[in-house]
Amino acid sequence: MVLYRILSIFFVVAGNAKLLQAIITSAKPTKTRTGTKPIKFMKDFSKPMSIPDEGIEAAVKVMKSGRLFRYSATSAQTSQVANAEKAFADAMETKYAIAVNSCSSAILLSLLASGVGTNDKIATNGFTFTALPSTIMRLGAKPVLVETTPNWTMCLEDLEKKIIEERPKALILSHMRGKVTDMDRVAQICKQYKVILLEDCAHGCGVKWKGRQIGYHGIMASYSTQSDKVINSGEGGFITTEDPSIAANLIYLSGCYERRYDKHLALPDKNLCEKAMMTMPNLSARMSEVTAACIIPLIKNLPERIETYNKRYAIVTNILENEASEVISLPRKDPRAELVGDHLNFYLNDDVMTDERNKLFIEITKDLGVPVSHFTSEINARYHKNWRKYGSPHYELPSTDKLLRFAYDLKMPPYFEDSDFEHFAKIIAYAANEAANFVPSEYYS
Repeated sequence: MVLYRILSIFFVVAGNAKLLQAIITSAKPTKTRTGTKPIKFMKDFSKPMSIPDEGIEAAVKVMKSGRLFRYSATSAQTSQVANAEKAFADAMETKYAIAVNSCSSAILLSLLASGVGTNDKIATNGFTFTALPSTIMRLGAKPVLVETTPNWTMCLEDLEKKIIEERPKALILSHMRGKVTDMDRVAQICKQYKVILLEDCAHGCGVKWKGRQIGYHGIMASYSTQSDKVINSGEGGFITTEDPSIAANLIYLSGCYERRYDKHLALPDKNLCEKAMMTMPNLSARMSEVTAACIIPLIKNLPERIETYNKRYAIVTNILENEASEVISLPRKDPRAELVGDHLNFYLNDDVMTDERNKLFIEITKDLGVPVSHFTSEINARYHKNWRKYGSPHYELPSTDKLLRFAYDLKMPPYFEDSDFEHFAKIIAYAANEAANFVPSEYYS
């Protein structure tokens, strides 16, 4: 009240009484027919997680030493990258992990290590990040795009159909936004039709299938540590495998040369490394020592951070289900999967939504400070029709298009407080009801 009076005197004297009223009004929730309009959310959704002090200190130590190149470390034991590889392999429950400069590089190297080449067909998700078809095409291979289920996973009926019709050499299965399809069935299909299975686990750190970290069904799995993921290295990634021969090839494909394989802690048999040294091309996709120093603490504390992610995800989804269930639907997970709630994904129900109402939803959320990302916008890098602009094959994917028509994505930054998650969830619920002109039942009570 005191603040109100002070502001009143200031703005009236300044001749801005109308501006004062606008400020006071915007700071208060407003009652509308479709619910209470929340106040604007003011925090920045684009801010990634910070690097722990331990990582900062290690990175500074590396910079002072001048040994930024992974193979200039004095030994495997003193190499930040080698230690990051060991920590990551342990966290992902696998034998070998090779650190690279991006998940796209990881996918590229996994394709090369699988023997993929020009004109080979590679099946992959019709709903995933643009890096997948781009990387396939980079090798002169051809993407075969597979349909999507209402739960945002690959449609396995369409996968089998396209394997029979197009005979792809390999499948890169993307666990898009950490959503997991029936992996037992995927493995069975690939075995039956002799298709190489590779997993894109860019969003998969901490995600499990039947109690085990995903990535173990394929002969290789690629992971991302880019800033929007649950481990933040700016740019970075890892390839994991259980196969020592593949691991040796990946060490050299990623940028090892001469006999510098002794700078790796998780090392395949020396004879395999000697063979790879003379037969594998060098693509210089190495991770730097500074990058590795930053992420080692984030790899080690991932389990406790996942608990926080999932607690906050539950706050958001409970609000959406309680306040806007007639308008908003959430993807449902397979009970055998354990997910990580670092992103919010949802879609507006097409029985109450139109294109015009969808535009209104976008406007309301934007005006209230919540930058939801519409998957079928003309610039979204996850929409298969946008890939056609750089030459990706045209596939008609009606189920995917139906899903994505009113589908949304929102990063949920870990620096937010619990109350922030409640706040922006209420904004999304309000905007959905307002756009659909849906009146919640409590309005009549």
